[in-house]
Amino acid sequence: MIILGNLVKMVGLNIREIRKLKNLTQEQLAEKSGLQTSFLAGVERGVRNITLDTLDKILNGLEVDAKTVINFNNLVPDEDFSKNEIIDLIVNLLEERNLRDTRLIYKIIKEIFDTYSEERK
Repeated sequence: MIILGNLVKMVGLNIREIRKLKNLTQEQLAEKSGLQTSFLAGVERGVRNITLDTLDKILNGLEVDAKTVINFNNLVPDEDFSKNEIIDLIVNLLEERNLRDTRLIYKIIKEIFDTYSEERK
């Protein structure tokens, strides 16, 4: 489960990525969505906590459904992501996997950590 502050940031990042994939500027998307460009910029930075009505306007401007904007599997955490945000992304990926896959991923991660710890000694 992604906590609210992280959710706001991740939705904003997804909106930005989708906008860029559609070759829209912030100004173009803001116009299509009926929003101020500065407001949309704040949404994309994750500093604006938007209402569902505003999200609906943005979705219409992007011509995508809500599922597209709340799917975080394609986000790549960069240096601006906190540890908790990266953990949220990992949990989000795991939640979509079955129990067998989740166990396998756990074993792989544990093996990596165990190996890395041994090398540091």
